[in-house]
Amino acid sequence: MRISTAQMHLNSLGAMRTRQSEIGKLQQQISSGVKLTRGEDDPVGMSTALRLEHTLASLKQFDSNSTVLGNRLRSQESALSDAGDVLQRARDLTIQASNGVLSESDLHSIAVEMRGLRASLLQIANRDDGAGRSLFAGNRDGVVPFIDSNGSVAYLGDDGQNNVDVAPSVAIADTDPGSAVFLRVPTGDGISRSAAAAGNTGSAKLDAAQVANQALWNGSTLQLRFTSSTSYEVLDGSGNPLTPPVAGAWTPGQTVEAKGVQFTVSGTPAAGDSFTLQKAPNQDIFATLQQLVDALDSPGSSDADIARRVNALRTSQKDLVSAQDHLLDIRSSTGIRRNDLESSDTARSADGVSLSEAISGLRDTDLAEAIGQLKLNETALDAAQQLMARVQRSSLFDLL
Repeated sequence: MRISTAQMHLNSLGAMRTRQSEIGKLQQQISSGVKLTRGEDDPVGMSTALRLEHTLASLKQFDSNSTVLGNRLRSQESALSDAGDVLQRARDLTIQASNGVLSESDLHSIAVEMRGLRASLLQIANRDDGAGRSLFAGNRDGVVPFIDSNGSVAYLGDDGQNNVDVAPSVAIADTDPGSAVFLRVPTGDGISRSAAAAGNTGSAKLDAAQVANQALWNGSTLQLRFTSSTSYEVLDGSGNPLTPPVAGAWTPGQTVEAKGVQFTVSGTPAAGDSFTLQKAPNQDIFATLQQLVDALDSPGSSDADIARRVNALRTSQKDLVSAQDHLLDIRSSTGIRRNDLESSDTARSADGVSLSEAISGLRDTDLAEAIGQLKLNETALDAAQQLMARVQRSSLFDLL
């Protein structure tokens, strides 16, 4: 095999260039702290790093979603707490007004405060999350969800509820729609609701009406009707006598029972007065407060007027208790969602740390290893340079 001087020069020069290239790359890795900058450096590692970075970027979007959702759920919980305080004050005033001894002036003062409580509740229902989005408008943005018109409240939102993605395969419900919070509210005791007929003319007061035996009551409407001040009959929802008939003599405070339902009435009823128990319907909270205002503003100080007012207040008082329980249930649900959100935040944060460490392992420079390789390549380059110098000073003719 023939070896020329030019070939030796080329081989030495190639070795030097290779070492210089390695040294330059290592110096760049050490100065920048990044060892993976081009796909050709490590195609598999680059592909893996890009995939991990995409996953990490999606976690950052989940972080943003979680922050917004957390703020909205905290705002909802605060609003529900304030609404509960309003209802508690309304309940206290109702109990105070139900004693039957307050003057019309006192009742009017309570009615004025009750109107203020209703207005406060409407403001709570129309709160936003601080970023311009209504808390209780459902899926509709840019609307004021509740509008009051002549004592009746209209809902401009919808029944929708967004599910917000806060982690891979994890979605948590946003704030509840206002229709579920303030409109579809159980009344009575949540099972049944009793009330005196608006046209009663006697002084009888409904002390209690309840379902005593669920097995005997099928959810139908029952009506206790007085045929005189000392006699009664029980009718069905259509106004027909029961079969077999339930009727008889009556004395104040006597409990009348029919089909698992018990009525207890005091005072003196007039012929035709009636009291009804039905399956508890839903009613919006604003209507309940408006009924209280109307009852408090009802004129008259006769025994019949007082009885009519007390009966209305007692019915609305039970509706308030049911509404309070309803808001507490929603607050409990909100708290559960906040706990789930916190758990997702913790798990997502741990995933983010793991991903960042994995990306760092692929991209970041191991300084100890890089410096060691740099020293090794510098030594090799120095040796190559010395060899090149010796080659340049010699010739194959020296061996002849």
